[in-house]
Amino acid sequence: MEDWIKVTLILCLFGTLREIRPSEPFVTEFLSGEWRNITQEQLNQDVYPVGTYSYLGLLVLVFLITDFLRFKPVIILSGLSGISVYAVLLWTSSLKWVQVSQFLYGLYMATEVAYLTYIYAKVDPDKYPLVSSYTRIAALTGRFVSGVSSQLLTHFDLMNYRDLNYITLVAQVLATFWAFWLPPVPYGIYFHRRSRTSLQLDIDHADKHTPPSSPSNRRSIRRGITDAATLITRHARLAYTRPKVLAWSALYAVVLALFVLAQTNMQILWKLVQGESNETVAYNGAVEAILTLLGAFGAFIASYCTKALLPAPVAAVQGVATFVGTYVPNVFASYVGYIVMGMLFHYTITLASAKIASQLTDESCFGLIFGINTLVGTGLQSILTLILIQTMKLPITAQYFTISGLFLVLASAWLLGWIVHLYKQNKSINITNQYG
Repeated sequence: MEDWIKVTLILCLFGTLREIRPSEPFVTEFLSGEWRNITQEQLNQDVYPVGTYSYLGLLVLVFLITDFLRFKPVIILSGLSGISVYAVLLWTSSLKWVQVSQFLYGLYMATEVAYLTYIYAKVDPDKYPLVSSYTRIAALTGRFVSGVSSQLLTHFDLMNYRDLNYITLVAQVLATFWAFWLPPVPYGIYFHRRSRTSLQLDIDHADKHTPPSSPSNRRSIRRGITDAATLITRHARLAYTRPKVLAWSALYAVVLALFVLAQTNMQILWKLVQGESNETVAYNGAVEAILTLLGAFGAFIASYCTKALLPAPVAAVQGVATFVGTYVPNVFASYVGYIVMGMLFHYTITLASAKIASQLTDESCFGLIFGINTLVGTGLQSILTLILIQTMKLPITAQYFTISGLFLVLASAWLLGWIVHLYKQNKSINITNQYG
């Protein structure tokens, strides 16, 4: 078996196990149920924002150290943080500990960047498209299994919402154990950029002749950090000075921020609508399973529908779907609105990624731009959380009406930008024809 296939299989199994979290579709039901008795207002204002802010802060740190630590230690940390999250949820009871679990969850999500970028440092560039699709399929498989299993287990009263956390915990333990089998990365994308052979010779030489804390080693580390920082800065400048990269990156960040903000509190909205419509059965797991399948379909369609105008009507449909899912006092309307919004999110994010990648020439640059765009999107989500939830203290329905309006603003802005681009393009063609 070829090495890249072996590495991909190990990474895919880790990704599948990591995403088997059947407790997630019903986390609000669990936290507001008999086991915790946390109110919906506390979840909205005191619990979930902790995860958002910690994710932002820790993502900055993880983004900086992942390449320096050569990926594998951070992937193992991802598994350990997942174990900690669900251990805290299972065996503590106070609101403070729930907030601690949200901090740990922020770390858990931030360390996902190591899983997503490990493959870029481990396989040859010509295998990037193939292994990227495999790892994405593996993650989607785990999410689909989570949605289906959680729905079946709760619907047939085989498990309650708390018991689902045991399955999630076991899956995280298995994922962590499996992460130790990942082959180490002897060099990074920006740090430790030397060849594997020369790097090993240097390490062997250092072990035999140079104390770890010697001045020459410290100078070498400082020089490596300086060189990496210079290369990162150059790649970022070269990428973001290209108008198309900047425009599609902005779209990527805004769409990510709006979707994650909507997804974070969606279960609170469903619970509110269920109370108003006297619905007693929650179909959160089935909804997440359907969204996973349709999201994969949306990502597939994005590889064929690559017209630059499409994000405008897509964002408009997302805004309408969010509005209808909030305005109609029926939980099934809310389910459908969320599924439509989520499917189109996967379409747009895949389209934006493809457009960005097509403008980049250095293979290592895409991982960097992906990380920066994710960081900016998380920052926008944190700002919206601070303004809408913790400063203005909007009711949950008002929050989603605002999100729907922001999707419509995004659609209008993209349409306007597209019209301006066409005008400039036609003007340039006319000038060329006039003086050509």
